[in-house]
Amino acid sequence: MGSAKSLRLLTTAYNFEEKGVQIMVLKPSLDTRDGEGVIRSRAGLERKCIMIDNEINLYKAIKAYKNVLDAQLETLKWVLIDECQFLTEEQVEQLSDVVDFLGINVMCFGLRTDFQSRLFPGSKRLFELADDIEEIKSTCECGDRKTSINARFDENGEIITEGSQVEIGGNEKYRAICRKCWKDKVRDKLLKENGSS
Repeated sequence: MGSAKSLRLLTTAYNFEEKGVQIMVLKPSLDTRDGEGVIRSRAGLERKCIMIDNEINLYKAIKAYKNVLDAQLETLKWVLIDECQFLTEEQVEQLSDVVDFLGINVMCFGLRTDFQSRLFPGSKRLFELADDIEEIKSTCECGDRKTSINARFDENGEIITEGSQVEIGGNEKYRAICRKCWKDKVRDKLLKENGSS
């Protein structure tokens, strides 16, 4: 959150298209913040994308699109995926098959961990299979450390420590903070709930 990962995807897609490189841009249908079939950055850039749900076999879908392009004498070179933390472990494995057996490059953009600092299943599998991992760094609100936790907050600005791993939201619900600030906020919440000072 706030690391400009969607912006990076959008600028990468733009650069490829300017050079005539054929791409396919995907986004899990679970993320509906920007509407159906749209990737939007906080900077205001946006583009259309193909929405995918957890039942879609990505290898088969990408191969079918590749075959359409092949018939038009064009070659699919890259697949870009936003919010990849929402992919299933099987879909991540299918993406590795896209790279290994179809010869198509795949670039995923997403979060590593949830609001409790736990890996998303899709992110975990990506870390296990990815050829390269590039961390996009941003600075915590304390100004001292890099962000590593996407902390969830309620409408009163109180940190939330329990709940479903996936709850779609933006700046009104999540803030990217460093691990120490997250621990401080969790500790403060526990102290307040227990009536300690």
